[in-house]
Amino acid sequence: MTKTLVVRLPALLLGLALASFPASAGRPYPTPTPLASPWSISTWCQELRNEIKKLGWKDLEPCTSIPWTEGGRSVLGRPLVTAEFGDPNSSNTTLVISMVHGDENTPLYSVLQLSRFLAENNQNLIRSGARVVVAPMVNPDGFFRRTRTRTNAHKVDLNRNLPTRDWPALAHKLWKTKFNSNARRNPGPRSGSEPETIFQQMVLERVKPQKILSIHAPLNFMDYDGPTTLALARFPQHYIEECLRLRSKLKAVSGGFYPGSLGNYGGQELGIPTLTLELPSANASKAESYWKQFREGIQTMIDFKVPLQEP
Repeated sequence: MTKTLVVRLPALLLGLALASFPASAGRPYPTPTPLASPWSISTWCQELRNEIKKLGWKDLEPCTSIPWTEGGRSVLGRPLVTAEFGDPNSSNTTLVISMVHGDENTPLYSVLQLSRFLAENNQNLIRSGARVVVAPMVNPDGFFRRTRTRTNAHKVDLNRNLPTRDWPALAHKLWKTKFNSNARRNPGPRSGSEPETIFQQMVLERVKPQKILSIHAPLNFMDYDGPTTLALARFPQHYIEECLRLRSKLKAVSGGFYPGSLGNYGGQELGIPTLTLELPSANASKAESYWKQFREGIQTMIDFKVPLQEP
């Protein structure tokens, strides 16, 4: 009988994440009441199975034999998890992230299917010299609400909350002028204010990926953020050329970026080629067909070798 693999990071790592999250500092929203029961990865798995059943994904098992590891806690105390596959010493590491927005169902199906595939083919991944780290659900509180929400439990858009250099000057300004203060795109009271944001930063620091794939819905295109020829002063030309070759191979376009977004933070500031796959819709009934449609492209990105950045 196969068992759910549950791996816990040292308590120190979780403590650092919680210590980094400001408890007050004039936060303009009340602190939500944490969930009454203590949450573990096993509890998260059961909650996820229940939701998968409601979504009609009958044959999708999200946890058995997948080595989920806890790396932080959401606002309401749910575990924020990752799983790692392949060669731990690889210089070809891809970080895959999904469910930054809790109301985008279809990316979750693709990432869970990818995790299942990687678990079943881990030895092949090791032989190829590749490594993949998956963060399937950055915003569990938004996903598990009775009515799913784009934002987290603090009503913050986690894809507008990363601490990019332009955040202080532009985050709230653009939110008001471009989006008319739409609550779905609230960047938060300050950059890095959310525990789920801190989790993403910690994962990037620990994993040190050569590529990032973030899966969203429903805009139906592949977006590229990362080094271009405009960044020759910051990155070597051969590194930029390989990043652009990856963009070309995946037929990605540059659709612009926002203060606090992962594309801005990872792609523009850290110089990691960041591809955002926008699936055509968040219609759960179409999730299986999207996985079949895009899995070859995801495999292409995993196989593609971007040279290491020079220190």
